[in-house]
Amino acid sequence: MQRIGMRAEDVAWTLLQSEENVEPLIALKKKTGLEGDEVERLLLWHAARHSLPNVVSLPVDNSVKHRLEQDLGQLHAAKVSVLAGTYHFNRAARIATLRRFPAGPMEWELSGIPRSYFLRAAFPANLRLLAFVVSRLGGRAPCFFMHVAPAPRSRALSVPKEVLRSYYRMVRSLELQPDVRALLAHAWFHDPAAVRDYPQLEVLNRPYKDHGGLITLLGPAPPSSGVLEGNAQRSADYLAGKVRYQYGFAIWPRDAAIRWADANPELGD
Repeated sequence: MQRIGMRAEDVAWTLLQSEENVEPLIALKKKTGLEGDEVERLLLWHAARHSLPNVVSLPVDNSVKHRLEQDLGQLHAAKVSVLAGTYHFNRAARIATLRRFPAGPMEWELSGIPRSYFLRAAFPANLRLLAFVVSRLGGRAPCFFMHVAPAPRSRALSVPKEVLRSYYRMVRSLELQPDVRALLAHAWFHDPAAVRDYPQLEVLNRPYKDHGGLITLLGPAPPSSGVLEGNAQRSADYLAGKVRYQYGFAIWPRDAAIRWADANPELGD
């Protein structure tokens, strides 16, 4: 970096915060003559170092701050490739620039409800979805959009209490941000048919089904949805055409989520 007249600490934050960072990163790597992920790791280290002092003032639960501080210190040392444009790089870049937050086996980003979701839901579910968003949320954004954490953290999804504790951390963080309207998720495991076939998925759906939320089906879930991961039999059945799951779009309104958290203080760290 010094040889080509650039300082990593000067460009790390700008590059990693941009949604269009792949081409600039590839161009930068071409100048350095490096083809591995060394440049990405260097930029992640500098961006994380920049973010660390700001963690203490973030409006998130203390348990999330603790996990975020740990992640920021380790992003550059990931055991998987973090080449520009890959899932692992994009996730790390968002954490390094304080746009993605760890809550255990689940994580979240600040986002909203895409307009396309209202078109993908079949009638009359699309009308119920629209009415729910208008009456319970009052708008499409901002919301917490939940994501499954990568392995090995995702293994805790098989432990019901760890799933609920992850929800608890997200809700307590939502509570500290008064403008956030809801917790959202978009996944194949929110399809009731998937829960029927794999009862262990029930806990992932419980907040939306039993505590004031809504789940709406949005069409077929492709292989890229993650349906092939974590269970060899499910993967084989899917590839053989024996099962086909849909994307379920789950919404948990702010007021309902906070009431649930207040009633379950034992889930706190």
